Amino acid sequence: MKYDKFFALAKEKGLSGAQIQVSKHKSTAIRLFHRDIDNFSINDSQSIVACGIVNGKFGISRTQEMGRDTFEYLLNGIVESARVNEKEGSADLFRGSGEYHKKNVFSSELAKTDPKDSIALLHRIEDGLYAYDKRITEVDGVEFEKTESLSEFYNSYGLKLKQRSNYFVIVASAVAKQGDEVKTNYDVCLGNDLPSFDEKAFVKGIGDKLVSKFGGVQCLSGKYPTVLRNDVFSSLVAYFLESASSDEVQRHSSFLIGKLGQKVASGKLTVSEKPLQKNVFFSYFDDEGVATTNKDIIKKGVLTTYLYNRETAKKDGVETTGNGTWAGNKIGIGFGNVVVKGSKKTFDEMVADVKEGVYVTEIDGLGTGMNAQSGDFSCQAQGYMIRDGEIAEPLNLITLSGNLLKMLNDIKGFDNNVKLLPSSIACADVLIKKMSIGGK
Repeated sequence: MKYDKFFALAKEKGLSGAQIQVSKHKSTAIRLFHRDIDNFSINDSQSIVACGIVNGKFGISRTQEMGRDTFEYLLNGIVESARVNEKEGSADLFRGSGEYHKKNVFSSELAKTDPKDSIALLHRIEDGLYAYDKRITEVDGVEFEKTESLSEFYNSYGLKLKQRSNYFVIVASAVAKQGDEVKTNYDVCLGNDLPSFDEKAFVKGIGDKLVSKFGGVQCLSGKYPTVLRNDVFSSLVAYFLESASSDEVQRHSSFLIGKLGQKVASGKLTVSEKPLQKNVFFSYFDDEGVATTNKDIIKKGVLTTYLYNRETAKKDGVETTGNGTWAGNKIGIGFGNVVVKGSKKTFDEMVADVKEGVYVTEIDGLGTGMNAQSGDFSCQAQGYMIRDGEIAEPLNLITLSGNLLKMLNDIKGFDNNVKLLPSSIACADVLIKKMSIGGK
């Protein structure tokens, strides 16, 4: 193994344990703008992270280059980092899990995709959008990106882990004009099975939503039964998951402190992390080399676990959940491949009994409008009125506000429109009993 020299040199320098992680990424990006190729780029990047134990203290070093002197450079960096590390204690590295669940998620067919075919696809999407409705005056970007990733993890205890993956992302954005009104809309599709991409449905989805925005009004301010589109709800779920981080709990900055094993949401809500589900976010080990597992975070409304890395798990006297993720020069906590369980109902069936409500399709400003400690939030929104179980007039210049935990407790149900999003969260549209909508 080419890394044997690294571990032999680490031993010579007095490290009691060492590990090295190598991440490689290669991407091809193509963008059309006004029917011309605006960008065609191929990028290769590499990240090498090495760490080790020197006199009981943890050290870390990074580089982006692999050359003749790289191992020497990394190990010298580890020694210096450990020397200035003020944290005393029994630092250690993970020796390995008992079992790892490997899967092949690499698509050789996607890897062989000819750029000419990708360009032709982008032209068809662009032409389709211009032809969809005469009010569409501009397609201000159609993009295709194909990315391949390779992750390798080795340590001085003989642990050897490797996984390879690839995926594509297609993005299109269009502008429509009617009188003095100008509206925009976009959509994103990702996956690694390119033949299954339905370009006609993609174009229709963008076009339908774009022209339906004309004539937007403000509703009266009040509390309404509210449907959150899957991507809107996923943004709110992401904030909940950040609060479920054991690091946030231990630092007393989470609204989930003391709620483990308690009901925190409606019994209709089950949120699971499924890193072993076979899709573009599959990962069978975390950044500490711990085997990942599928697990419920909320099961029928009950908070079943916090998310742990090895350090935070040790503080609480529990096992790590395999959520260790590099955050700068320390291991933090992350999540991926999260699934919010949907139902068998269609969207129409879910909203059939809503006499007067609001369907929120877009939000803006959640990053500044969310109080991470209390879960209170307020943000700008767009969407549609719901009247007698039917989608009615579009809404502009409204605000959506509430409390994250109260919202989750007020869930009435989901539809079956589960979509895997770039956030690595897959969820359906959700109906909330009532939410505060600010209008006129």
